[in-house]
Amino acid sequence: MGTRQRRTLSRSASFGLVAVVLALSLWASGAPAMVYPVYLDQWHATPLLTTALFATYPVALVLALILFGSLSDVIGRRRVILAGMILVACGTLVFVAAGSMAWLFAGRVLQGVGVGVALSAAAAALAEFDRSGRVERVSAVNTVATSSGAALAILAGGGLVQYSPAPATAPFVVLLVVVLAVIVGAWFLPESARTGTPWRPARPALPSRSRGTFFVGALTVASAFIMGGVFLALGAQIARDLVGSDNALLTGAVLATWPIAGIPAAVIARRVSARSAALGGGVLAAVGSLMLLPAGSDRSLGLFLAASIISGLGYGLLFSSGFGKVSASATVPHRAGNLAAMYLVVYLAQAGGAVGIGALATGRGLAAALAIGMPVIALLCLGAAVANLSTSDGGTPSPPSLDPEPEDAH
Repeated sequence: MGTRQRRTLSRSASFGLVAVVLALSLWASGAPAMVYPVYLDQWHATPLLTTALFATYPVALVLALILFGSLSDVIGRRRVILAGMILVACGTLVFVAAGSMAWLFAGRVLQGVGVGVALSAAAAALAEFDRSGRVERVSAVNTVATSSGAALAILAGGGLVQYSPAPATAPFVVLLVVVLAVIVGAWFLPESARTGTPWRPARPALPSRSRGTFFVGALTVASAFIMGGVFLALGAQIARDLVGSDNALLTGAVLATWPIAGIPAAVIARRVSARSAALGGGVLAAVGSLMLLPAGSDRSLGLFLAASIISGLGYGLLFSSGFGKVSASATVPHRAGNLAAMYLVVYLAQAGGAVGIGALATGRGLAAALAIGMPVIALLCLGAAVANLSTSDGGTPSPPSLDPEPEDAH
């Protein structure tokens, strides 16, 4: 009696599903963005506590990437995506059932580890299921998917915080339903071929050549992430307490322009040199960061909207330029380890920046924290832009391949 063959999705449907997995990685990241002010009111949390909660996610994600980044090369994409999404579902369920801030930290760890496990597998699967054979298309879909996920998280969170009877849990109930649906779909993904080599954790490593280019690229991405962390961790509180927006849906719509602006910025970055993208991105990110100060002092929603859009454009340009430099400096047998080293730096920098601003806000007030922190972040963005002048620039960067790298043969 033969074994019944498992039904699988078509290649096109599989491509769409893994794009949704990539979108969920940013949705899970941004899910609490509009709920942080609720925690301040409901559980008397401090800005330091909410930014620490935000920072827990990238730290857990990086550790998972380091440990499990190459796992799907050994046991297959489908199994790793399923495992990651199940962990995200468990973490989201903890948020739904949370009775205190301690629960939220546990949920954030589970979400971060789950996304870290699924992320590299989904990125590799996206390239493998693509029919066009053009890396530019895969890169564009990746950018659009992740930006859309962040925008959906903020918009859905704003609407549910404003109008649902359970503002602290409703955004996570919606996320949980979507994740469970994706888990069902992922069960029917075709299984990729597996290598016969034993699995070992991926180690972050510096490239053996062009280390100056690597460090400039990592600094460029880190400056974008630090600036973005302020919008994701404190944006809703800035809008409510300083700008005076008392409608969470309106605030969410304004904040959602930040990830949405990154989409055209990524398109522009592919058409200009990496140096030009970094210079333009650094200036825009610095201007957008500093615009938060008059937005708060003048209680101007219009200025807050402009700050969000300009910062989002700067983020997209800086990220595209910096990521291109890191990819160009990576050596092929160690590219996964080189990218893991970059992510380790940038996510820890984002976490540290968010916690630093949160500590200042707790001790000296939110307005004072922004007055101290945003000029520092603006200088960091400008410094990253200037640093790009000292590195070689080979013209318009081509988007890096998402195909998995071969294992190091030693």
